[in-house]
Amino acid sequence: MGAGDPLMNNYVPLLRHPVFYSGMILFALGATSHILRSVTASAISFAGLDGYTALQFGITLSAVTAAAAIGALIASWAGIPLAMAGEVYYEFLFWGSGHVLQFTHTLLMMIAWVVLAESSGCRFELSPRLALVFLIILALPVITVPFLYLAHDIISPGHRLAFTELMKYGGLSCLPLGLAVLVSVLKAGRLTAESGPEARYLRSTLVASITLFTVGGVLGFLISGLDIVIPAHYHGSTVGVTIAFMGLCYYLLPRLGFGAMPPRMARWQPYLYGGGQLLHIIGLAWSGGYGVQRKTAGLAQGLDRLGEVAGMGLMGLGGLISVIGGLLFLVVCYISIRGRN
Repeated sequence: MGAGDPLMNNYVPLLRHPVFYSGMILFALGATSHILRSVTASAISFAGLDGYTALQFGITLSAVTAAAAIGALIASWAGIPLAMAGEVYYEFLFWGSGHVLQFTHTLLMMIAWVVLAESSGCRFELSPRLALVFLIILALPVITVPFLYLAHDIISPGHRLAFTELMKYGGLSCLPLGLAVLVSVLKAGRLTAESGPEARYLRSTLVASITLFTVGGVLGFLISGLDIVIPAHYHGSTVGVTIAFMGLCYYLLPRLGFGAMPPRMARWQPYLYGGGQLLHIIGLAWSGGYGVQRKTAGLAQGLDRLGEVAGMGLMGLGGLISVIGGLLFLVVCYISIRGRN
């Protein structure tokens, strides 16, 4: 449709075309209506608190943080000068809300981790009350968002730095619950033949998700410029979230009346997808150490040393393996859906 003029701003890159804008607005309206419904329809009773109620409360918290992200988007839109346009405009428009939305995805990932740990035979030695407290701690940094908007002008360097610091240090709020899940996995040890096929493929998604999210988080603290360590960081973290949601699909599909998963394929798919992505981010971080800049291609990358070329080659190989693993996820789900009970 001739939409070959992209704006490469962060969080929501744009194609300057009415169809793309219309689709983006429709998606935003649909997401907003679902978030509002999730927040307003929630009726949680904490009498006799159990694990299910704690996780249900965590899901409601994720809707609240998503609503905060929408509020941040509106605040940014209202505070940006009308004269500003183009890539710079959208960079500031999505900067605050994009950083807030990370807490929503992290909350949902942690809930998926708990479900996957319990369902794959891990002994989760955390009371529902303490799990609920850890979920609240995870969401707690979001309460600073209104103060960050009051403290800094939307288009100021302080605004950008404040939300970067929120991501960097506020993200550590996931450590209590994340470490509890990790300890449960380590204590569980290796699965036996009696564990069953479901426990095996759910455990593989959990291990792959924890590994990618952890590596991505560590790389986030190594960012020191505008090189490709930045995409190495977020490719690790976001794929960690994605694999957790893949595992949740594997858990839910049979329980929603669909057929059984192909056990061997479902077990190796997260390792293929996650392993390829791990190679991908190692290659990015490796090349980033040589100063290769992000959002560049071809000759502009300046790949004139063996280490740079090797790092980018590893990135490409890992990306290819990861794409194959992603397609395999679709195959696994299709087999389950086609075998509906």
